[in-house]
Amino acid sequence: MLKRLFNLTISMAVGAGDWLLDSVRRRSGSEHSKCMVLAYHAVSPAERWRFARQMDVLLRMAKPISADARSLPAGGGRFAAITFDDGLENIIGNALPELEKRSIPSVLFIVTDALGRERTWEHLGGDDTRNEMIMSEEQLRGLPSELVTIGSHTSTHALLPKIDDTQLSRELLNSRLKLETMLNREIKLFSFPYGAFSDSVIEACRDSGYGRVFTALPVFAFGEPGEFVTGRVGASPLDWPIEFRLKVAGAYRWLPFAYSLKRTIRSIGRQKAQKPLPFKENKEVA
Repeated sequence: MLKRLFNLTISMAVGAGDWLLDSVRRRSGSEHSKCMVLAYHAVSPAERWRFARQMDVLLRMAKPISADARSLPAGGGRFAAITFDDGLENIIGNALPELEKRSIPSVLFIVTDALGRERTWEHLGGDDTRNEMIMSEEQLRGLPSELVTIGSHTSTHALLPKIDDTQLSRELLNSRLKLETMLNREIKLFSFPYGAFSDSVIEACRDSGYGRVFTALPVFAFGEPGEFVTGRVGASPLDWPIEFRLKVAGAYRWLPFAYSLKRTIRSIGRQKAQKPLPFKENKEVA
């Protein structure tokens, strides 16, 4: 709770600064386009009304676009895209109907070998969905293609930086080909399980035929033409209203810098701990 409140406080300050800067840009006629991609996992029946309320807020704050957009629309403004990791069954009954009512597109990232089964991978943070079912292959085929785009989330939800090259290629390529065969359409989008990636994993994604990959780093999306690595901010129906608004506004984008600083400090601390102490000759007094 304390960490959540701390993050909220810093994000409120970032959001206030953005509001002032945007006001100046609007007056000068130089408003920029900006977009945040939101990453959900589960939406339970009890959370459906909260999710619906969030989507109403999103429509007031931003223009919804699909996460497979090549670039942001011209003319400036705020945009937002909705994604779901894991392909949980509860998304079909609780999230997609609310999105369809509001004509909001979404992307579902699927763990192909888990279709029709209970979620089995290790919980390493974020929404705890250990008791949730993954949608079946039949349910996946029945999703409305005009509003729902499908992407890959690997074959088994592996922690990609920790596996060897052979397994990595299998997780990336097999999942894409299986989805393409199943749905008879191209699969070009991919999201990293646990948000974990490395430079070599990104290059493996390119080699496996993906056109864009999504991280868990809450930074603005689609800032460059042909962007391959796109950030997302984690979202939940249980977010406080002010949290959700700040996430849509991009005010949590300071977090990657905090993570990087934290890693640097830890690395320096480990180096100091491993540095041998200066040798002192032991001279006994005669």
